[in-house]
Amino acid sequence: MKTSLFEILRCPYCGGTLELVESIAHQREGDEIEHGVIACHCCTFPVVAGIPVMYLGGGAVAAREEIEAGRPAGAVRAMLGVEDDARAARFQALMGSPEATYQELVESLGTDVEGGYFLYRFSDPSYVVASAVMSAVAGTVLKGGGRAIDVCGGSGHLTRTLLDLSSLAPVIADLYFTKLWLAAHVTAPGSEPVCCDGNAPLPFARGAFSYAMCADAFMFIWTKRQLVGEMARVIDREGPTALVISHTHNERQWSPSWGSPLPPDGYRDLFETMPPRVFSEAGLLSDLVKGGPLDLSRRDDAATLDADPALTIVASRDERVYRAHTLEPPPSAVRGELRLNPLYEPSPDGDRVRLRLRFPSEEYEDEYGACRLYLAEEVLVDRSALERVLKDGTSAEATDLIGRRVVLDLPKGYY
Repeated sequence: MKTSLFEILRCPYCGGTLELVESIAHQREGDEIEHGVIACHCCTFPVVAGIPVMYLGGGAVAAREEIEAGRPAGAVRAMLGVEDDARAARFQALMGSPEATYQELVESLGTDVEGGYFLYRFSDPSYVVASAVMSAVAGTVLKGGGRAIDVCGGSGHLTRTLLDLSSLAPVIADLYFTKLWLAAHVTAPGSEPVCCDGNAPLPFARGAFSYAMCADAFMFIWTKRQLVGEMARVIDREGPTALVISHTHNERQWSPSWGSPLPPDGYRDLFETMPPRVFSEAGLLSDLVKGGPLDLSRRDDAATLDADPALTIVASRDERVYRAHTLEPPPSAVRGELRLNPLYEPSPDGDRVRLRLRFPSEEYEDEYGACRLYLAEEVLVDRSALERVLKDGTSAEATDLIGRRVVLDLPKGYY
């Protein structure tokens, strides 16, 4: 963690500021703390592999004890949360390998990091909608400066885009250490990870951020009212601010991964200090499939909201947010590397390559099958053209394949 994070980091229990305990074994190089113990008025918390762990449950206490004993590798093992010793050892070995891919890392843990979901994240419908809403809303309120936080941000797929929008490094907060490590080292390098519990007060100062978001996770939070209040608190500052919750499930519709969802009115009732607007995710996706604009001026009626399995919530006092946002073309500069969308299975066909849409499982297809609205079932492309696209993303061919999400700008070493 960067020492500058102390400016906004607060104890989730007493609200006190924190500092490094110099008398306990630690590793600090310049403004980076790799491991150590940080303390407030009431508690001590470990910093493990550069990630502050701001809660007392799970492996956090064991991790702190390992650091105090001068065993930082043991602290990492304690935070992995993997009961299978062989899998944990495999993940730790891969952590030290510059050649390890995101796919190898998540597969080394089996189902513990939901690899089958995250590997295909960059083209699934909830990501497509969330990234567009984030670009529109964060792009509006952060234009004059300000910092963003991605709450329950997983392994940083959406945080990756926040790197271009947040004037200071965006913070990614999640309960799971392994996901945060993946975000910091593979998916969204440059973001600042903080390990914390979304069911507890957020460990940040009031007004530390201008934009707060939570995507694909809010229905799994039990203390929903508290989390909304906390997200509102950390953006309680002068100037433009916004709070976005995307892809939260609707209690009135079935979902393959249920959680503990609320109906649309239930979500509205969580907001006491800033009025929200609730959107049908299907309506927003339809805007995007048609090529835009993304219309956040709409007011979906009760019947439309009740019929949609997933909802998006936007709360802001900045009226510029609630308008039709023109969709920006994909940036010409490649952030990572151009790769074939992993949902496409290539097979040779003479001088061409036939790409067929293949889902990794029936469960994935049940939940994310709406990607068929924008991903073609089959694409036939000239082999040499595809090779040119993967090497150089500036051609008209590249613009077409990237626009159709056949080719994706993926983090380096993704698969």
